[in-house]
Amino acid sequence: MRFCKLLLGVLFAVPALAQGTAGQAKPDVKTTFSVMKANVAKITAPSEKERWEPNKDAWEVAVAQTGKLQKIDLGKISAALDKIKANIEKIRGGSEKERWQANVDLWQLFVAREGAFGRADMAAASASFAKMKANVAEIASPVEKERWQANRDLWQAMIDRAGQR
Repeated sequence: MRFCKLLLGVLFAVPALAQGTAGQAKPDVKTTFSVMKANVAKITAPSEKERWEPNKDAWEVAVAQTGKLQKIDLGKISAALDKIKANIEKIRGGSEKERWQANVDLWQLFVAREGAFGRADMAAASASFAKMKANVAEIASPVEKERWQANRDLWQAMIDRAGQR
């Protein structure tokens, strides 16, 4: 009898716990950007800094916007994207290059849509995001993982924003 009560309790508790975690609030975009910005400021490797500084600069513009970007802001993000692309050409391959390529794919789509993903962009954005997310999960270095998780969370916020339209 006790076992049955315990089993019933577990059966009801597990779905309730799962629902509680599914509804948790997403990280605040400005807070997430601050984490990335602080982490990028600590980078000492020149090639890594050359990739992350323009990525941070692009996010600074993107985080400040609330709708479609103005041409001057698109120009800033495009210039940052050009710097990132030039630098990732130097990466030999592997997971680092895959992460950056997924990031570039998302930035290119973001710029092409003037800073506002639409519902029609969800498949392309989600595919690149899924690659990035899986790749970020495999990062061993805690400092690098923190940077990439912040970047991933910012993209998640942009994709979520498009899904709410």
